[in-house]
Amino acid sequence: MASRALEALTSWAFDTFEADGLERLELLHQVDNLASCRVAQKSRYGFDTILPAAPPSFPRDGHLHIRRTSA
Repeated sequence: MASRALEALTSWAFDTFEADGLERLELLHQVDNLASCRVAQKSRYGFDTILPAAPPSFPRDGHLHIRRTSA
């Protein structure tokens, strides 16, 4: 269900804002959130890098996933 919702939002964002120059979307989740990682991968957001923690709002390292318009 989450991957379908993410796919719908992704499609809407690209359809709506590509003419304004939108080329990529980023998805960030904490490294220990395996379910979010699976949703990102299933929705064709490729893993890009690990970002360091930024307490207090993001207390653990994070995975950055990216989806480009061509994906």
